[in-house]
Amino acid sequence: MCSEQKEDIIKLLAQILRDKHDNDEIGNLLDIFPTRAELINASEQQLTSIKGIGKKKALQIYALIQLAKSITIQDQKNCIIRTPQDVFKLLEAELCHEQKEHFICLFLNTKNSLIFKEVISIGSLNAAIVHPREVFHASHKTL
Repeated sequence: MCSEQKEDIIKLLAQILRDKHDNDEIGNLLDIFPTRAELINASEQQLTSIKGIGKKKALQIYALIQLAKSITIQDQKNCIIRTPQDVFKLLEAELCHEQKEHFICLFLNTKNSLIFKEVISIGSLNAAIVHPREVFHASHKTL
C-alpha cells in the first residue's frame, strides 16, 4: 500500500474511531497489516492484540471490515450466468482476499439464473477436497 493510501486509511479510521490522525494505535495497525488483503483478513483477536487497541476499538474495526466486505459483494438476485466471466464477476469480491481454496457450487435454473450458491468445501492453500455426494446433497437442499 503506498503512503498516500496509507494516510487516507489512517484518516478514515481516525474519523470512525473518533481519534486523532497522528494516533500511534492506527499507525501500529497498518504496520502489522501493511497490505489491504492482510487488513481485510484480520481477526478480532489479532486486532485486540495490538498495543493501544482494546476490545471496543477492535470490535469497531472488525465491524467496519465486515461492512466493507459485504458492500463489495455483488447482489445475487437476478444474476444470470452464461460465461466464466459472469462467474468471476459474481465471486471476485467475495473470494479475492481468501487465503484458502473454496469449492463453491452455483445452482442455476433452466434459464441460467442463479437459484443459490453454496460453499461445499474450504480446503488448504492450493487444494479443496470434495466428494461428489457433497455436491449432490447440496443440490437437493432446495427441493
